[in-house]
Parts: sequence; C-alpha cells; structure tokens
Amino acid sequence: MATISSNKTGQEPHERSLNHRDLDHTPDDGNRWELIDGSFFVTPFPTHAHQEAASELAFHMMSFVRSKGLGKVYTAGLKVVLDEPSGVGPDIVYISCERMVGMRDDGYYGAPDLLVEILSSKPELDRFVKYHKYASAGVPNYWIVDPEHRTIKEYQLQGSRYQLIAECAGSTEFKPVLFPELTIPLHDLWIN
Repeated sequence: MATISSNKTGQEPHERSLNHRDLDHTPDDGNRWELIDGSFFVTPFPTHAHQEAASELAFHMMSFVRSKGLGKVYTAGLKVVLDEPSGVGPDIVYISCERMVGMRDDGYYGAPDLLVEILSSKPELDRFVKYHKYASAGVPNYWIVDPEHRTIKEYQLQGSRYQLIAECAGSTEFKPVLFPELTIPLHDLWIN
C-alpha cells in the first residue's frame, strides 16, 4: 500500500494511506495523476493520435447522448472517485440521467455507466490495472480505444468480470451495444 509522509507542527512525520483527496495536492506538472487502490499512476501529456481519437469519439457520443436526452458525456479532467483509495481521470465518461446523483462539484462519486480509455504511452495501465479496477468498482461498460492499431473494444460487466462484446478495427463502423442507435465511423478517430 502506498503511503505519504505528513509533518504536523512539531510532530514526527507519520505514514498514512493515500486516498482520492490526495489527488488535489499533486504537482501541476502537465502529467495526469491518478490513484488506484492507494497507488499513484502518472502518465504524460497525450499524443496527437490520442487527442484526435478522444475528441472525435467524444464529439460523436456527445451529439448522440444530447439528442436522445440520455445523460452527459464528459472528457478528460473529470475526477471519478470509484472508492476511497481510488480517483481516476478517464479520457471519456458517460453518465446516464439515472446515475447523475453521483455528480458533485469536485467530481463523480461511484460507478458511471461507461468509462473510455484511449491507449497511449502506458497501455498496460488501461488494459490491466484500470480494466480490473473498473470491473471491481462495478462500472458496467468499458471501452478501450487503440489509435496505433486502429481498434476499439467494447466490454460489458458480466458478474464481476468484463466480457468483450464488440470489437471493430480500421475504417469500419462501430455500433456500440450500449447505444444501439449510434454509428461511429472509425476513420473519424484516426489520423490519416
């Protein structure tokens, strides 16, 4: 378990467990700081391909969700507090109207309907660490977008594990099970 030192006035430093509130005290260094099960994970600025995929996918999702009155779509920067020792900043977050009760001024508390991660410099973080954390936190849907290999994978929570329910590649159309009426041309997501 990760710890930080705290020096109170005149007292010896002591060790304590990290929690999501510690994210408010991370350096403003241009990196994305996330806390998963009490351990910090730091990722650098996103690449051009990452930003292109994230912004295009968010545009398609926002337009659809707004037109249907289904809830809200948020892009990077929204803190999602999955539990006390875990606060993450997914690339895209979808929260249905029914789950908006978890929204607060400082972020979203609980399991949103969908979290989307765009792979970049640390793909193992999204494919393994977050994959398992999001499942254990009860996030019903998880998408992993890989701009390098031009793929998108849609996972749905079945019990306590994710099941791959859709995978698209190249310039095909992605029709997510979560949004049956939405069609996303994948060529929009990739840098040509």
